[in-house]
Amino acid sequence: MNWLMHQWILAGMVSSAARFVPIPFVDDVIRGQCRRYVVTRTLEAHDRTDSLKELRAFYAEDSGCVAGCLGMLAKAPLKLLLFPIRKIVAILTSVRGVPMEIIRMVLLGRTLDRLLKEEVIATGPVKPLQVMAMREAFEEAFARMDFRVVRAGLSDALAGATGWKESAMDLAAKVAGRENEAQPAGDLHADEKMEAGAKQLEEVLDRPELVAAFIEFDDRFDDAYAMKSTNVG
Repeated sequence: MNWLMHQWILAGMVSSAARFVPIPFVDDVIRGQCRRYVVTRTLEAHDRTDSLKELRAFYAEDSGCVAGCLGMLAKAPLKLLLFPIRKIVAILTSVRGVPMEIIRMVLLGRTLDRLLKEEVIATGPVKPLQVMAMREAFEEAFARMDFRVVRAGLSDALAGATGWKESAMDLAAKVAGRENEAQPAGDLHADEKMEAGAKQLEEVLDRPELVAAFIEFDDRFDDAYAMKSTNVG
């Protein structure tokens, strides 16, 4: 778990740095690659790499290749027009947004890891309805959580870590250029500053009050998933 947690945190740091990238659409690519990285590493830990494509709806923002591409094309002009405003807002809200992105990335990996450990996701093809139930349950549980304690702890840890943001932005630029690689996002070769920052975040996430918050999320997810997966045969 420690190795996986470290990978999830590194991906969260890189994903959070996407908000500072001044190029339209690249920030979305970086976040998407980081989510794929989290899922890939978690599947690798369970020898289930063959399930990556089947789980796309769980981690990706779009709903699939055709629908997703069409949706992106339709929204592209508006997103391009609003990009300067969105970027200013993203920077101004980074104090809250950066730790929240790391929280989301860790919980994405943690949730998939739990489902695989508990064999909720059976060996073999994962049913599309099951994947959608996972995604909807995750979003519902995330929206209902109060992460103020977790966010404050991560913010303090990041404030004490020097140089991590610049390092994460450099790594984000490399991640953005790997969109077509078979290995999603490649290995995240973090430098010493990022590694030190990730280590501080790991220590914070081990605090009892933060562990309790994540357990509460687990319970909310399980309840939501139980309701949504009723019709999954």
